[in-house]
Amino acid sequence: MGKAPKLVGTGFLAVLLLSVTFLTGCTKRPDPEQLSQLEEACAAADKAEQTVQEREAELDRLRNELTQKQRALEEVNREKASVESRLNSLRGEMQQTKAEMDRIKRERGTTPPPPPPPINR
Repeated sequence: MGKAPKLVGTGFLAVLLLSVTFLTGCTKRPDPEQLSQLEEACAAADKAEQTVQEREAELDRLRNELTQKQRALEEVNREKASVESRLNSLRGEMQQTKAEMDRIKRERGTTPPPPPPPINR
């Protein structure tokens, strides 16, 4: 991945330099305007290469961040599954306890007394 942007930047610079050469004609020495254009082209190529490097660094940072968040999500999902499992187990225990209490009430033939009325002050 690092080679492709360098090749693009280098290719851009080469095309730009060749364009300037062919457009200006054949002379022994470049005139000041041609030198100025060449310097601008070099500056643009340098800036483009720097931008590519910055974007690659940003992409690497974002990929690392994504990987960390995916790992955190997997951990949360594992914890969620564990909590759901424990909750289902507790629900089963509650149903068994309730069934056992109902069975005991039927055997004794009694029901528990109602709760006392609230105290008004």
